[in-house]
Amino acid sequence: MIADSGFEGLDHTADLKIRAWAPDLRGLIEQAARGMISLMVEGNPSPVRHVKLTGSGEDAEQTLVDCLREILLLPELSELYPVEVAVTQADGRCAVCTVGVVPIAEAADIAAGDIKAATYHDIEIRHRGTGLVVEVVFDV
Repeated sequence: MIADSGFEGLDHTADLKIRAWAPDLRGLIEQAARGMISLMVEGNPSPVRHVKLTGSGEDAEQTLVDCLREILLLPELSELYPVEVAVTQADGRCAVCTVGVVPIAEAADIAAGDIKAATYHDIEIRHRGTGLVVEVVFDV
C-alpha cells in the first residue's frame, strides 16, 4: 500500500528526477521539496534555524517550481544550506515554505550532490486517486 504522501527517486538519463504525491497542493509542494533536499543532503541533520520563503507563479506548476528554486538559491544568496522543509500554506499561485537550514560552512559533511536548478521539463501536476502527483527533473 502506498502512503497518502511521499516521494521517490526515479531513473533519468542525465539529470536527477523525483516523483512526489500528496492529497493536496500544499502537501505536494512539501513532498517535492523534501525529495529535492533528500538528493542534496546525506543523513538527517538537525537545522540550526528556520527561514521562511515564498514561491509564486501563474499556476500550480510554476508555484511548485518557484518554491524549489527559492530553496536552491539559499546557499548562494544567504550562505545557508537547506536540510528540511515544511509548507505551511499553498494555493495555485503562492506557497509559503519554512526551511530548516545550517550554515553553508557546516554543510560540507552533509552535502550529497549539487543541484543547479529545478526544471519545467515535462512538469504536470496530475490527479491520482484521491490526491495529486508530479514528477520533477533537476539539472545537475
